[in-house]
Amino acid sequence: MKRIDTTQIVSPTSKQPFTGRSLAFLQDYNEEDKASIIKALVISILGSYSLTVPYVVSGCVVSDSNKDVTAGEIFYGGKFYETTAVNGVTNVARFILTQTQDATADPLIFSDSVSKTVHNIFKYVATDVASGGSFISTDFNYGLTTSATKINDNIYSAGIFTVNNGVGWDDFTSMTYTTPNDGVTRDYIIEYKGYAQTSNGVVDSSCQLRIYNTTDSATLDESAVGKSNFGAVTEVVLIPVYMSTGVITLAPNKTILVQGGISANQISFYKNRLSVIEYR
Repeated sequence: MKRIDTTQIVSPTSKQPFTGRSLAFLQDYNEEDKASIIKALVISILGSYSLTVPYVVSGCVVSDSNKDVTAGEIFYGGKFYETTAVNGVTNVARFILTQTQDATADPLIFSDSVSKTVHNIFKYVATDVASGGSFISTDFNYGLTTSATKINDNIYSAGIFTVNNGVGWDDFTSMTYTTPNDGVTRDYIIEYKGYAQTSNGVVDSSCQLRIYNTTDSATLDESAVGKSNFGAVTEVVLIPVYMSTGVITLAPNKTILVQGGISANQISFYKNRLSVIEYR
């Protein structure tokens, strides 16, 4: 820890000068103190730290194949920086360290009557260029901003979904979720909960339920609900059904829904809920 010793000042006989080096000492202390806190946070969350990785503190949302980026804040090379936005046309966004001045504080008139600018502002400016810069938008690490957020927990239907035989897969209409079309690939856990109903032993064949990525024609989880689940059914019963994808990775603009299929007879589902847990 850096600290200026003020115990040797005896006012008014022994005054301590405050030099340019003293000011630099204080600025270095402030930067180093802040950097050590963020480094410790990065290591505690991600397990390691690198000077060459731009860690996103806020903002910096990319889209349009990494050409568009919103403004934000990053920790890079051991220092904290603001970043600007860009709406690119051709190239993946590249970030160039750019120096400007604080117009409200500069210029200053020095003791030799020379006007100088000293209040420097360093930002990483996002650009649409083919080369150069310190890093590109695909280098961003969002580990500091990642959290588990349960969203769309109320994709819920109080109605009845009936799965009929011989029609392939029946959609549970209105129970769909589409991932944000913002250029960001994220991790999710997708869950289905509901109640299967049958009566008088009408379920003769296994009914299949699945959580389905209809955009990519991919099954994310599948579960069998059949006669064995009900035993010797002689009355109306409701059996709880649960499916979970576990942690999966989905690209933007993917539509997820629940489907059911049965080869004989039919089965109905009540109190259906589709829950999406998104890791941002």
